[in-house]
Amino acid sequence: MKKPLLLLSALAIMLFSCSKSDEVQINDPDSDGPITEVPQDPERVDFDLVSINNSGIAGTASFIPGDDGSTTVYIELTGTNQELHPASINFGDVESGGGIAITLDACECRISETVVDQLDDGTPIDFVDLMNFDGHLNIYEAPGDMSVVAQINIGSNAF
Repeated sequence: MKKPLLLLSALAIMLFSCSKSDEVQINDPDSDGPITEVPQDPERVDFDLVSINNSGIAGTASFIPGDDGSTTVYIELTGTNQELHPASINFGDVESGGGIAITLDACECRISETVVDQLDDGTPIDFVDLMNFDGHLNIYEAPGDMSVVAQINIGSNAF
């Protein structure tokens, strides 16, 4: 009984300790909690999307390295139904914003899966580059309404 309580207490301390952004939650499924630096040779890195503008929409964006140098960005949303939500990786951090760097497949039925190997302008980018990228990930309300409903810092802004 003491072990789960001790584990929860340790996790709470890690969650509320200082990091580059107080809203960032990054998980390495191969470890026991949040990470604060780019993991070496991970199976995947999960970023917990933060609901904004009272949308109630949150979720997880998983970055999964491919053997060919590509990265699969898998997004699973919560707090929404069958709606279509566009998604993108943008330049800069969530506080300052920035233009779209990579257009991701829209979340349809709460799920999106995009294989990424370049920016929208054709610049190659691999998993290591994404983990060091000065950017953030946005989820938008709808194709005709680009109001941000969830987001998270990624890359150099998260670690």
